[in-house]
Amino acid sequence: MAIVTSRKLVFLILVLSLISFVVGGVFIAQGFDKSRMITEAMRLEKATYAGEDAKGSIVGVIDTPQEAHAMAEVLKKHRLEQGIYTELKRDDPKRATILSAMTMENSLHLAQVGFGLADVVKATGAFMIIVGLALGLGAYSAIRPKGLVQIT
Repeated sequence: MAIVTSRKLVFLILVLSLISFVVGGVFIAQGFDKSRMITEAMRLEKATYAGEDAKGSIVGVIDTPQEAHAMAEVLKKHRLEQGIYTELKRDDPKRATILSAMTMENSLHLAQVGFGLADVVKATGAFMIIVGLALGLGAYSAIRPKGLVQIT
């Protein structure tokens, strides 16, 4: 009875190992796919910056999380110089400029968060593969045929 139960348990562990390994691979693939998707979307917008505020931190088109963060900070600085949206009168023409800056700033922050989330998904996938391998090796060592022992 104990041998049958342990064989079922080993089989279950092997199945869980395989599932963990496959799902981990899917997570890694999805993480890379989403990073590529965000990068392509940012490149399509062709947002660049030529000012002195972000000198050195933005090169060409904004398409990395670091560049997105740097540009969001530049926008925030310029936006706050114009005033705070809720403190301006409704007919103030600066409100439209501030609203546009806030929209772009939020989009850049969302891109940065998206890159971070994609990295977390990739790391989770790698962890799942490692756990799957560990479970598989553990289950295999429990059922592998034992070598012959020579008595001399």
